Amino acid sequence: MVRFTFPDAREWRYIIESLATIVDEANFVATPEGLTLRALDPGRIAMVDLYMPAGLFEEYSVEAETKIGVVLDDVNKVLKRAKSDDKLVFEVGGGRLTIILQGRAERRFRFPLLDIAGQELPTPKLNFTVAAKMLSDTFRDALKDASLVSESVRLKAEDETLYVSARSDKGEIESKFTIEAGSLLEIDVKEQAEASYGIDFLEKIVSKAYRVSDIMTLKFATNMPLEMTFDIAGGGTLKYLLAPRME
Repeated sequence: MVRFTFPDAREWRYIIESLATIVDEANFVATPEGLTLRALDPGRIAMVDLYMPAGLFEEYSVEAETKIGVVLDDVNKVLKRAKSDDKLVFEVGGGRLTIILQGRAERRFRFPLLDIAGQELPTPKLNFTVAAKMLSDTFRDALKDASLVSESVRLKAEDETLYVSARSDKGEIESKFTIEAGSLLEIDVKEQAEASYGIDFLEKIVSKAYRVSDIMTLKFATNMPLEMTFDIAGGGTLKYLLAPRME
């Protein structure tokens, strides 16, 4: 039987909510080294990549690779029932996933495992020219501002400055981020870059993922996909790749 325990059920809820912005159902893959998930949204616009090493868990017992196919909304509904001090336990066996919330009471929820078909997704190899690290909620606020006037947002980086802007018949909005102003933690611009992305997907992702990590890293290049990485305490990562919008 596969079994792993996470000390904070609510933190897992934020991770599941973040994954659910991309896909409705997916395969977690448990190996002795850790837990992973990689999936594309149905429109093949965005990809999510989750990695949680075995050492991140309070208890982790996996002897061989095991696929755990689930409906993310089912898992999320259970985690919404978690109390602030509940531990979370996953058990897999007999074709079922058992989710256990351990607190004042021990509550068990059982779901049949799904057989989710699909080819294994390779790791994309992209040459980014910009990498910027910033507070997750700062980027979230910039996206909210941009959504007031447009359905797409443009990222531009030059001279160690990151710009987030939007333009339409409704008006124009621009946010400027620098290390000097304290809005960027790090920035590396190998060459000037500009690219546009759909705000709808970006807002959905960041509005959930910012709860997973206070800090995020953006990587992009001119008219190339945007990579967003949220570090999970203990060595895990939640990573998204979003296709550019050509304008």
